[in-house]
This record gives sequence, C-alpha cells and structure tokens, in this order.
Amino acid sequence: MPRSEPSAQPLRATAPAHGVPPVLGSPAAGALARHARTTYPGVETPAPTGPLPDPTPLCCAMVQAAVEGLRGVRPLAQLTRWVSPEVYDLLQLRAELVQRAGRPTASRAGIRRIRLFRIGEEVAEASVVVDDGPRVRAVAVRLEGHRGRWRAVAMEIG
Repeated sequence: MPRSEPSAQPLRATAPAHGVPPVLGSPAAGALARHARTTYPGVETPAPTGPLPDPTPLCCAMVQAAVEGLRGVRPLAQLTRWVSPEVYDLLQLRAELVQRAGRPTASRAGIRRIRLFRIGEEVAEASVVVDDGPRVRAVAVRLEGHRGRWRAVAMEIG
C-alpha cells in the first residue's frame, strides 16, 4: 500500500515582512535564535559546548593526508575542512610544483612520531615526523579552534 504524507501547510508570519533585524547579542536576537532551533528540528545547529577534544588523532590524519596530497596519491581537496583557506592555497601550489617535477610515489605516508602541545583551550602546536617512502619529513602544524573543531592555520612541510 503506498504511503502518503499530509499536504504541506504554509507557514504563518509572526512579524512584519519589512522590519529591522535585531541587534546581535540583544534579547530579541537570542529569542529569535532559540525560536529557530526549536521550530525547525533537524535544521538546528547546536553551539559547540565544552573544550575541544584531543587534537592528536586529527593532526596525524591531517599531516598524512597533506603529505600524500602533495605527491598526488590522495586528492588534496580532502583537507579543505581541516585547514584554513590560506594553508590550503599554499598546499595546492606546492602540490602542483611537486607533481610537475615528477617522481610519483605510490606508497602511503606513515607517521613515525608526533609531539603535540596545547598552548591554550583552543590552540595547539605539533611537530610530526613522517615516513614518506625513501624520505623522512618533518612537519610543523599550528591548530586553532574554529566553530567547535580543530583547524590548521599554519603548516610547514620539510
């Protein structure tokens, strides 16, 4: 038996169509945000709560993906949610130069060692030693909290 859904009902306006938006941080803006979260379940975007998780596993995965992306083994686009736009642009430029030079390597990079230090609640710096086929590379990363998640804002690959 086919399933049928009830027909859609139009939303009723609760305010005039042309009004002045509330000032950010005002009680009216807070009420509007709470109304938006409670009125449309499934669309809510919960605010990050509490401290950020341990960045070590993310840092290892990010560095491995960056090194493999430079060699062309992995798409560099996988890093877009882990790195800032500035870092991504620099990695993309370097990947083009490396791939133009040739010498493709099909092996995966491996993390030998990581030393990560949390500088504050939302800042961490790491030094990572990476096995890159016949070479061993050093990578320095600075991570900062961005919208409740860790993101690399600086990355130097030796």
